[in-house]
Amino acid sequence: MVTLFLIVSCGSSERVITNDGSVYKVKGDRFYNKGEEVTEQLTDIEKKRISSILEKRLEAEKLAENKQDEIAKALKDLRDKEQELKEKQRQLEDQINRRQEAREDFFEVKKELTSVKNDYQELKDKGELSPKEEAKWKKRLKKLEKEVKEAELKVNN
Repeated sequence: MVTLFLIVSCGSSERVITNDGSVYKVKGDRFYNKGEEVTEQLTDIEKKRISSILEKRLEAEKLAENKQDEIAKALKDLRDKEQELKEKQRQLEDQINRRQEAREDFFEVKKELTSVKNDYQELKDKGELSPKEEAKWKKRLKKLEKEVKEAELKVNN
């Protein structure tokens, strides 16, 4: 009741519709009906009933406003969570793409190593390699083997 009178006495004007359909305007502790002041004509019970209706309506409005604020906050939280999930999804897609590229690089380097090994073995078996050329081939093979290991590490990380 005290809250109601504080709110009402601040000079605000509130419309109240009673159960019988009468419309009252409440300004402070004054009651008006059809533009005329009827404060003195109303009984204390009628004044309390009108004030009670107004208080209940103001409480309902405040409750509705609080619920609306809660809904707005929940929506904001959901939007934030959605953005966070989108960012995580983008990161996962990037990670998948990097892994796929690393796999492709690994298989490409491994294929090249196999090809070079076959060429080397073929030349060696034919006896067409000088000691100097054989050293170059071994150096090239070691370099490719190192690249294969590096590519394999990228795939596994």
